[in-house]
Amino acid sequence: MIKKLMTAAALLAMAGAASAATLYTTGVLDFNKTTKGSYLGKIGAAVPVTVLKKQGNLSYVRISGWTLAEYPSMIFAEPGVRIEYGSFDEESAVKTNPKAGEKVVQENKWVKATAEGWVQSAKLTNNLNKLWQQGKSRHAEACSMCHAAPKADHFTANQWASVLPAKGGRTGHTRAGANAVMFKYLQAHAKK
Repeated sequence: MIKKLMTAAALLAMAGAASAATLYTTGVLDFNKTTKGSYLGKIGAAVPVTVLKKQGNLSYVRISGWTLAEYPSMIFAEPGVRIEYGSFDEESAVKTNPKAGEKVVQENKWVKATAEGWVQSAKLTNNLNKLWQQGKSRHAEACSMCHAAPKADHFTANQWASVLPAKGGRTGHTRAGANAVMFKYLQAHAKK
């Protein structure tokens, strides 16, 4: 009997995990602790999130990535790569899990991390290619007014994190607002 219950529980857990959808943020989103608010931080554009449940026009999502062990208030796509997934006001919003993964990059210890919170469901999409097309189009438009737009793989993801605010900042092409998807597109398609 116990064996049957354990098997049933395992099947239910697997079914729940399989039904959790991975979607992508369409822009920079507020990330809240409750459906009523309680601000935790922001999630960047084109960030993969796992939808755990929905309530009304909100989705409870999980972000997974890497954080600095000594400063767990941000989640990044990879250790040592400045592709930001989320930035949180409350360090307690980020849950670290060194057992799931741990790496040292340039003498900094990185650990696997997650954060869970509520976002607007309407600002999530399953069409990452559409986001990349938007980013590519915005890049061609924003960066070809004065010069030929550099290809996305002209710089590394970390270089784009420095180049865009420095060069683009002079002309208003920062990595915020309408350029958030463009910036993430450039980093995702950057030189390795």
